[in-house]
Amino acid sequence: MSMIDPSRRMSCVPPSAATAASKQPPSRSALDPLVTDEPWLSALEQFRTRNPRRLERIGDYERLIDAGDHLRVGVDVLAGCHRPAPPVEGWLNKLDGRKKRVFRYPPRDELLFRVVNRLLQPAAAGAASPWCRSFLPGGGARSAFGGVLADRSIATKAALRLDVRDYFNSIDVEDLLARLPVELADGSAGCLLSTALRDRRVERDGAIVDGGQKGIMAGTPLAPLLATLYLRELDAEIAAVGPDVTYARYSDDIVVLAPPEGLPELELHVRRRLAERGLEVNESKSSTAAPGQPWDFLGFRYCAGSIGLAPVTHRKLKARSTRLARSLVRWRERSRAPAERAVGAFVRRTNLRLFGVPTERAEFSWGTWFLPMLAGADDQRPLDHHLQREARYAATGGRTARTRRVVPHAALVEAGYLPLVAAFWAMEEGPAVYDALVSRRTGLG
Repeated sequence: MSMIDPSRRMSCVPPSAATAASKQPPSRSALDPLVTDEPWLSALEQFRTRNPRRLERIGDYERLIDAGDHLRVGVDVLAGCHRPAPPVEGWLNKLDGRKKRVFRYPPRDELLFRVVNRLLQPAAAGAASPWCRSFLPGGGARSAFGGVLADRSIATKAALRLDVRDYFNSIDVEDLLARLPVELADGSAGCLLSTALRDRRVERDGAIVDGGQKGIMAGTPLAPLLATLYLRELDAEIAAVGPDVTYARYSDDIVVLAPPEGLPELELHVRRRLAERGLEVNESKSSTAAPGQPWDFLGFRYCAGSIGLAPVTHRKLKARSTRLARSLVRWRERSRAPAERAVGAFVRRTNLRLFGVPTERAEFSWGTWFLPMLAGADDQRPLDHHLQREARYAATGGRTARTRRVVPHAALVEAGYLPLVAAFWAMEEGPAVYDALVSRRTGLG
């Protein structure tokens, strides 16, 4: 088959079909709503709410919908002949200095896959294993930890934590497609997934090239959903070993609790199953713990019946805030902006990361992921100290005691700063109290 210009839409229906979606024969597909405006507009609004600063991409989506291109794409998808453009390959810097390969589709196909993700969520939720609900409705930390903490013998068990290296990009596409639930494997959904995942093309440095193994392409809208479904047979297999074994997975993060004498055999079994899928264990993020020793899962540390923040969670939040402060120092020096503008920018961007946007705060923010699970406020105090110091650094370029006089605590509060300790105690009183405090103090309301 000859290559086509990736900037052009692959069309296999008359243009008039897009304006006559009602004449399409019923496909009995979860993707049928693609030929109506509602799911596209909902996806656009969701993106706008989560990413209010990404004005260029929001504009791309709006122009696509205004031109009616979304309905033409929907018709092609239901007809089984839409070929997505090659995604753009990129690299992200990780905390440990390594780089992570990520992919991003052009606006038309990125919005398409955002819509498809929303439409496939119910089928995916029905097919996912009860031991892994990552990236699905109700699938946060509380859900992932629920079965683990319900184990009344947890204090007597050893813990195994395994992390899969570069999980999304390492998944064998043919194996995944063969294991998809029927709702995703058949019809227009299956055709779209197989076409997109089997396409080896990527855009690299402006040229279309063979990208080699891409897996389910980290960074693309459907990758989290597919990652949740891929290992569901392993979930069931390990969970069924016996009543003495407690198991949970969140995408690429696995934890197994078992009597100490049985854990080595279970570890070998899980590693063997992952290797059979072509997946590699990330040894630097994997460990075992004897009964009574602390173990980490999903950014938390469990120790002696208490849940706190894992050390890596502290490091990540501190590193991100330091990077933000440094970038704002450079911006302030270039633009000669006043200190209060740098403080305001630091606080606003930090608040969005920690507390999210109002309409989706319960699912997608740092605060509502971590705070409800923590045993106390001790973990938040050093983070608050660090955030205040970096806010002052953004304004002054220094980290000395003098910066407290230049940017007093009242100035931080005026800019919208909300200490994590205060947010934690509000969460203790209930989600409504927490949400009211966040809205009142940060302006994210």
